[in-house]
Amino acid sequence: MSDQAAILLVDDREENLLALEAVLEPLGHRLARASSGVGALRELLLHEFACILLDVDMPELDGFETARLIKGRGRSANVPIVFVTALPEDDEQVFEGYAVGAVDYIFKPINPAILRSKVGVFVELWEKNHRLREQELLALERANETRYGQLADAMPQIVWRADVDGKPTYFNRRWFEYTGMTPVEAEAKPWSAVHAEDREDLLAKLAAGEPFEHEFRFRASDGTHRWHLARTAPIRDESDRVESWVGTATDIHDRKRAEEQWSFLLEAGDTLAGSLDYRETLAQVAQLAVGKVADWCTVHVAEGGAVAQVAVAHRDPAQVAFARELQERYPPDPDSPTGPAAVIRTGEAELVRDISDTMIEHAARDQLHLDLLRQLEFASYMCVPLPGRERTLGAITLVSSNPARHYGATDLLLAEELARRAAAAIENAHLYRQAEERAEAARALATIGDGVVLLDRGGLVRVWNPAAARITGLAESEVVGHRVESAIPGWADVAARVPPAGPGERPAVESVPLDLGGREVWLSVSAVGFEDGIVYAFRDLSEERRLETMRQDLVATVSHELRTPLAAIYGAALTLRREDVHLENEMRDTLLRVIAEEAARLGEIVNDLLLASQLDSGKLHVEIEPCDPLEIVRTEIEAASAHAPESVALAIDAPAQVPVVSADAGQLRQVVANLIDNAIKYSPVGGEVTVSLRPDNGSVRLEVSDTGIGIPPEERRRIFEKFYRLDPEMTGGIGGTGLGLYICRELVRRIDGRIWVEGNAPHGSTFVVEIPRSGAVQLTNGQPATAESLG
Repeated sequence: MSDQAAILLVDDREENLLALEAVLEPLGHRLARASSGVGALRELLLHEFACILLDVDMPELDGFETARLIKGRGRSANVPIVFVTALPEDDEQVFEGYAVGAVDYIFKPINPAILRSKVGVFVELWEKNHRLREQELLALERANETRYGQLADAMPQIVWRADVDGKPTYFNRRWFEYTGMTPVEAEAKPWSAVHAEDREDLLAKLAAGEPFEHEFRFRASDGTHRWHLARTAPIRDESDRVESWVGTATDIHDRKRAEEQWSFLLEAGDTLAGSLDYRETLAQVAQLAVGKVADWCTVHVAEGGAVAQVAVAHRDPAQVAFARELQERYPPDPDSPTGPAAVIRTGEAELVRDISDTMIEHAARDQLHLDLLRQLEFASYMCVPLPGRERTLGAITLVSSNPARHYGATDLLLAEELARRAAAAIENAHLYRQAEERAEAARALATIGDGVVLLDRGGLVRVWNPAAARITGLAESEVVGHRVESAIPGWADVAARVPPAGPGERPAVESVPLDLGGREVWLSVSAVGFEDGIVYAFRDLSEERRLETMRQDLVATVSHELRTPLAAIYGAALTLRREDVHLENEMRDTLLRVIAEEAARLGEIVNDLLLASQLDSGKLHVEIEPCDPLEIVRTEIEAASAHAPESVALAIDAPAQVPVVSADAGQLRQVVANLIDNAIKYSPVGGEVTVSLRPDNGSVRLEVSDTGIGIPPEERRRIFEKFYRLDPEMTGGIGGTGLGLYICRELVRRIDGRIWVEGNAPHGSTFVVEIPRSGAVQLTNGQPATAESLG
C-alpha cells in the first residue's frame, strides 16, 4: 500500500484529461487516467485512489453506469466520485448522479481553484483514514508479535527470525536454553553457535532468498554439537521482495546418529559378506568402525586356547603403532578380570561410559604401560563378545577418545549387533572351510580306485562311490538308501568274513568272492567301525585272480605240452644210445624222425609263447601289403595235408578269382595255419575241414569249417581268450597251449579285420575271418585286381 494519495481521471476525450492534469498537477498527488468506464474499473482493481473525477457523457459505458459498478465492488465502494459535466438542462440528471453514489459535481467550464479545493478535501480525508488504518495495523502487529513470541517460547524447537541480510532479530526461549547464550551474546555473535563447517552454508542459503530445509550442527551449552534440521521461509512484502526470514530448528541428533549407526551396520555387513577370509574382513570392519562409531577399535579371537589380536585400527594411523606396541609389550592376561580376555571367558559385555585417569593408572602395569595408555586418550570404552553357537569366538573393543562422545546403552546395542554379525561371518568362514574339506574328501572319494561304502547303524547304505559302482556294476541310485543285504547280492557273506576294526585299530584285509547274481567278483575288503556305522573299503582282485589263474594254467599247460615232446625225444634218444640193443636202419630212422618232429613241436610251442608275448607288449611289427589270400590258403592246406590224419579230409571252396587283401602276409599265414590246425585237432574221429573264400563288400570272407566236436554256444565268447581250452583236462585227448585262437584274434585285429566262431550244423564249428581288401586297387581290363591278375 502506497503512502501517496492518488486521483483517478476518467474522460473519453484526451484534451479533457490533459486539462484536468494541468489543473491538479500543482497539488503534487499521483494522477492516473482512464479513457473509458472499462479502463477506470481496471485501474481500480490495481490501485487505491483518494477520489475519482468521472465524466458523465462517455460512449458505451457512461459515467452513471460506471459509478454504479464502482460502488457495487467492495474494495472501491467508499471511494468518493465527483462527476465532471456540462451544466445540465434540468435537475433530473443531477439527482441521478447522486443516486448512483456521486458525492459532488463539477460543471464545465471548470474553475481550477474550486476543483483543487474539492479534490484537496477528499485527499485530506483519505490521508486521515490511511493513518488510522496504519495505527490499527501496528497495534494488531504488536499484538500478533506478543502472541507469536508466547507461542514460539512454548515450542520445543528453536525458532528464530532474521532480517533480509540474515542477521537474527529474534530467538525463542529454547535457543537460549540450548546454547546457554545471553541475549547480549546472541545479538553480538548470533550464528557463533552454528558449527564452523556449517555456518557459511547457512548464510549462503539465507542470501539466496529462497526457502530451504537443511541439516546443521548447533553447539550446546556443554560445548558439544548436535544435529538440527533447519526449515526456513522468507517473509515477502507487497512487491514480493524478501523483507525478513523466519525459521525453526529441530533436534535430529539421535535420529541421525541412529541412521548413521544402522548405515554403519549395513556397510559392515556388506564387508563381512564380501570375503570368507574373516581375518581380512574383521580388519576392514575395524577400519570402518573408527570412521563411524569409535576412535579406535581392536578385534581379538580365541584360537587354540589363546587370545590373539587379529585387527587394530585408529582414526589417526600414527596411533596404530602405539596400539601395536601396547599389544606386543603387554599382551592380554587370560585371567584378567576385565578386557577382551575376560569378555571372551565370561561372554558378558563391558561398558565404561567415562574413563578417568585414575582408572588408567589402576590398569597400568608399569610407567611405560601408563604412558602408552594415556597416549591412546581413552574417554569411553565398551567391549562386546563375538557369540558363536557353541562358544564365544572373540571380542570387539571400541574406544572413544573424544570427551564429547560417551558410550551408552544404545551404543552397546549397536556394538552387540556388530559382534553378532562378525561372529556369523567367522562361523560361516569355518563352515565354508569344513565344506571345502568335505568337498575335497568327496572329490578324493570320487576319484580313488578303491570302492568305498558307508553303512549307517541301521545297515542302510549312505555312501557308494563311483569306484564301488564300477567294480560291482551297481549304480549309486540302486544302492544308496537301501539295506546293504538287499541292494548288494552276496554282501552278507562278505560281512560275515570281514569283521570291522574299532577306531584306531589296524583293520584286517580279507580276499573274498562276491556273488553278484551269477557274476563272481573277487574283492580285497577291509572295514572300520565308528560311532555312526561302518565304512568298507574294497579293491577289485578279479583281474589279479584271473591273471593268477592264467599263470597257473600256463604253467600247467606248458609243462604238459613240453613234457610230451620232451618225453618222446628223451625216450628216442635213450633208445638210440643203447648199446645192448641192435636197431635196424628203419627203426633208427623212425626214432630220428620222432626226435625231429617233437623238436619241431617244441619250437612251435616256444614260438607261440614268444608271439603271444609280443602281442601283449605291442612289440610285434606288422607290415601291411597286398596279399593273395587264395595262394596263402592253398599253401597252408598243402602243409596241413602232410601231417593230417587220414580220417580228416581237407578241401578248398573258392572262386577262380579272389580279390587282393591288405594284410601282413606272414601273419595271415599264421592265422590260416592256426585255424586249420585247430579244426583238425577238434575233429578227433575224423571228418571234413573246408576252407572257403568269398568277396564280401569291402573285404574278403575266409571261413574254416569242420565237422568235429563243435563248440557249445556258452563257450564261444571265451574261445579266443589266452590259454583257454575247450578241453582243459584233455579228457578227449586234445592238447595244445590255448594260444592259437588268441593269436588269431590279435593278428586279425592288427589288420583291421574281424574274427568270430559260429556253429556248423549238425556238427562242428565255423571260424569266420573278414580281411579288408587292398587299398591300392589296380585295374586289369577295367576290372578290380585279383590274385590271378597279379600272378
